Amino acid sequence: MHRKKNTRHTFFLTLPLLILGCLTSGLAQGATWRAGIATVVITPETPIPLVGYGARDKPFERADIDIYAKALAVEDPDGHKGVLVTTDLVGVQAIFFDEVCRRIGEKTGLTRAQIMLNASHNHTGPLLSLNPDPAGNVAYAPFSTPVAADDVVHYTRQLQDAVVAVVEKALADLSPAVLSWGTDRVEFVMNRRSEPEDGNYWMRPNPKGSTDKRVPVLKVAAPNGDVRALLLGCACHNTGLTADHNIISGDYAGYAQEYIEAKIPGVTAMFMSGCGADANPEPRTDVPGVRKLGQDLGDAVFRVLEGQMRPIEGSLKVAFEMVDLPLMQLTKEELEPYAARRTTENLMAKHMIGQLEAGNTLPKHYSAPFAVWGFGDDLTLVGLPSEVVSDYANQLYGALPDAPLWVAAYCNDFFGYVPTARIVREGGHEFIGVTTYLWGKDLNTQVGFFSEEVEKVLMDTTLRMVKEVK
Repeated sequence: MHRKKNTRHTFFLTLPLLILGCLTSGLAQGATWRAGIATVVITPETPIPLVGYGARDKPFERADIDIYAKALAVEDPDGHKGVLVTTDLVGVQAIFFDEVCRRIGEKTGLTRAQIMLNASHNHTGPLLSLNPDPAGNVAYAPFSTPVAADDVVHYTRQLQDAVVAVVEKALADLSPAVLSWGTDRVEFVMNRRSEPEDGNYWMRPNPKGSTDKRVPVLKVAAPNGDVRALLLGCACHNTGLTADHNIISGDYAGYAQEYIEAKIPGVTAMFMSGCGADANPEPRTDVPGVRKLGQDLGDAVFRVLEGQMRPIEGSLKVAFEMVDLPLMQLTKEELEPYAARRTTENLMAKHMIGQLEAGNTLPKHYSAPFAVWGFGDDLTLVGLPSEVVSDYANQLYGALPDAPLWVAAYCNDFFGYVPTARIVREGGHEFIGVTTYLWGKDLNTQVGFFSEEVEKVLMDTTLRMVKEVK
């Protein structure tokens, strides 16, 4: 990883009074926490394939803005610590992150439960893989050359080093801090599961569909009121830029962070993706248009800062659990109707049929990491794994209407979509299930459609873990 001066876009902005007010709003508050922040540029030095769209057939052309890994370390008055890492990436698989956590533990003494990583689900970010052999690896299909594979593996190993280092730097930066949080909303989040056509659910804007438009914001301030970091969330695919854009960018989430940091000098803006597996930003457009989406998100953050934020006191409690999410048990004959469908689950069904024909047994479950952090009685942060649809966030907020709750997804592992029971019955893109065969090494048998029971397992597990951190 490298640090390079970004001169592509320069902002000349006058700080509005509301931002100046938020910079000094903590002057009278006592610091009961300690916090540390660190940032590292993770823009690849060598052009490599991007991930997120299958239509690209060459490495990225340029970087519009740098992409980052950022770490926020927190320590409560009793010395309990946790580190949250945010990344401008499509997702980080367990095969990548488990090794990172092991190394962090050796260097810092942190347990697995004390480390949470979130990916922005950026589709203009680099492909990650530890597989040096492109043969049979779908992720390399448009770029099936040893050079491309070698460059991707080299970058991925560098990225592991960078994440370990940024966590160490954040822990070394711990100093007294005042924490508070609040929420607003954005309107560009649009459900992308269309009304059924010919029995199929297509990926098209659906204004009537479920979304989570909340924008939660965690403010980290110094005792004198200076804002050091802002953690913001949005539950929407980070896909304002389409496959026509073969450039490195953080998409709307990256532009939002850049916009916030330009308006508040010295602040570190961090993005945490929510349950937006079935949502896209609208409109999906060009770079100037997606910059406008980022500005809309940034303006929601500034509205939170202007309002009454809830102080965070108490102590930090963390819960972490590997949970077996149930998969459908299907024969070759039962899979054939899925393989005949016109929507994208047909690709998964064909791969599953291939596994059965090769003599492999399809798995009964996928073991996924669930994380919940409780910040006293003032905030509960739920970190769900991989691509979780918006109904789950809305169900959790509904089940805990009085709880100070923040529901995030794309945390700690990236293995595919987690549908509700309804989406399992309906089918469509968000039904495609476990797709680890697309990215990793020796994972070809890790494939399957989640069963309807996955909804009960996810909800029961999350609600129980929320109670554990109270």
